[in-house]
Amino acid sequence: MATSLIQLGTEIRQITLPIIMFFGTLGNSLNIVVLTRPALYNHACSRYFLALACTNLFSASVILTFRLLSDGYRLDVTRTSIILCKTVSFFSQTSAISSSFLTVATSIDRFCASSSSVRLRSFSNVKVSRWVILFVLISIALFHLNTLILTESRSTDTLGCRIRGDTIYKQVYTIIQSLSYAIFAPVLMAIFGTLTIYNTKKTNVTPVAGARYRRTESQLARMLILQVITTILLAAPAGAGNLMAIMANTLSTTVEFFIAYVFCQLLFYASYTTPFIMYIVSASIYRKELIRLFHKISCRRGNGQINRMTNQITPMNL
Repeated sequence: MATSLIQLGTEIRQITLPIIMFFGTLGNSLNIVVLTRPALYNHACSRYFLALACTNLFSASVILTFRLLSDGYRLDVTRTSIILCKTVSFFSQTSAISSSFLTVATSIDRFCASSSSVRLRSFSNVKVSRWVILFVLISIALFHLNTLILTESRSTDTLGCRIRGDTIYKQVYTIIQSLSYAIFAPVLMAIFGTLTIYNTKKTNVTPVAGARYRRTESQLARMLILQVITTILLAAPAGAGNLMAIMANTLSTTVEFFIAYVFCQLLFYASYTTPFIMYIVSASIYRKELIRLFHKISCRRGNGQINRMTNQITPMNL
């Protein structure tokens, strides 16, 4: 029975991970193109969404490839090289936590933009967003330098490429990692998301530009609220599962826990695909820009076909 359940978990990964990779790569690629269009690019919130799309694209296309090979087909390439082991672990962890904290940064930006305080609203601008994004990414990378040092692959056990909890420092470090996106990030998202909704309903902020700019800002706020909700629902279970896996208890060693952990992991990986769907559902400006993008591509394609047909027609010899 236990063997069949473990095999079921492997087969679920084999089927689900390629689907997540496909839609994650496609959706985030489209997000990058749409968010860099003039109608959206000059908004601070769009810069955070753009950074999030780049991070999710890397995770969906690169990190999940290693996960598919190791978890779905038992081809763990990180066992072949300690350098590859440490590098994959480093980028896997930093990209996952970066996605969560970039969403936190976006929530804070929307809170500032919706505030009745002129001083707080002044923090919601493109220049600040650049520095905040840089600060978030550098801080997470510096914190995870420990991963490059502590991660190891031993032939004496079956744990593979990971940090062993054989010292108090390693145990505390891995617990902080899990707490950061299982509790800290979701709590911050919920707090600033709620405050943003409160500010939006309570006050009518004096505009800094025209009505079109205000409408776009309002739609960006809706995009953020839906993104926060889906991130919390999809990421929190995986973080809780990691915490339980780290702690020494009988539950974390059962086959039932393994199956539940697999589903929690897949839910977290699915969070790489949800922004594209949330943006389409919540913002007409995003839908319009996406339609314009497809129309522009189809027009270029049509003109290219016409040009090729024209070049193939040769004048008749008279």
